[in-house]
Amino acid sequence: MQSNHSSTRWPLWMAVAAAWPLQGLAAAGMVQFATGDVQLRRAAGALPAMKGSEVESGDIVVTGANGRAQIRFSDGGLVALYPDSHFMVTRYADTGDAAQDQFAVNLVRGGLRAITGWIGKRDARNYKVTTPTALVGIRGSAFLIAFNEQGELLVTGEQDEIEVCTEAGCVGLKAGESVRVISSRQLPVYTHTRAVLPVPPPPVPWAVGEQLGNERNTQAPAEPAPTPPGPAPAPAPMDPSVPAPPPPTRPPGTPAPPAPAPDPGAPPPPSRPPQPPTTRPPPPVTPAPAPTPVTRPPIIILRPPIIVLPPAPPPIIR
Repeated sequence: MQSNHSSTRWPLWMAVAAAWPLQGLAAAGMVQFATGDVQLRRAAGALPAMKGSEVESGDIVVTGANGRAQIRFSDGGLVALYPDSHFMVTRYADTGDAAQDQFAVNLVRGGLRAITGWIGKRDARNYKVTTPTALVGIRGSAFLIAFNEQGELLVTGEQDEIEVCTEAGCVGLKAGESVRVISSRQLPVYTHTRAVLPVPPPPVPWAVGEQLGNERNTQAPAEPAPTPPGPAPAPAPMDPSVPAPPPPTRPPGTPAPPAPAPDPGAPPPPSRPPQPPTTRPPPPVTPAPAPTPVTRPPIIILRPPIIVLPPAPPPIIR
């Protein structure tokens, strides 16, 4: 009886044993895009990676100088590899339980852009990206990692927050911030941060009457232009009450010039009776003439003269 009972359970145990390896060997992800030189290396050997190739835990994806690849993992996460990259899936387990999930990858060279899936959303501590100089953890969902020509690691947060750690400590990055990792023994150095700059004060008007804003700038009314110079004003009339300046005197010791001798044949000059002094009225002040309008010179068109010849005489018939 006992042997019959065990024989009836044997097919059930075989089915469970057959299903267990398939669950353990389930693919971690799948290549959904590949172009250029892209290789998939594993213990069995290397083969070219193409769309639909499965990526398992422990596999290495290598891109050439013109190669690019994109891998979608079973938890919905994405990893895009740049040219000349060496990427390894160290440990991967998508169990649906935060206590057993694992997403651990290693970037040796090149660069990648990652968008986290459910493993990182269930527990951010289960998502790690290791490089030769730094360990990148996530508290968000998108970031960029790349090596520059000097071998330094550049990390940029694209959404939410990430954390970059070295042997010297850890620094946090918000969306839009970047750090540069020089070595594993130095703290990452910020290369770009999101700073809130104060709003600049409004500008001060340059002149009285100037307006600010979208309106046109208006200046204060300009001073009237000076009138063009006209003829010189007439001299002021002489006041008779003011004595005239004395004539110039001869310096002492200078002989007086001789008086001209009278002409004996010349008639004596007529004598005029003395007249009382009279005051002359001031000359009228004439206003300055108005400026002459500028007229264009006339245009003269020369025409040749018309010469009228007399009629020819009639012929003489002899």
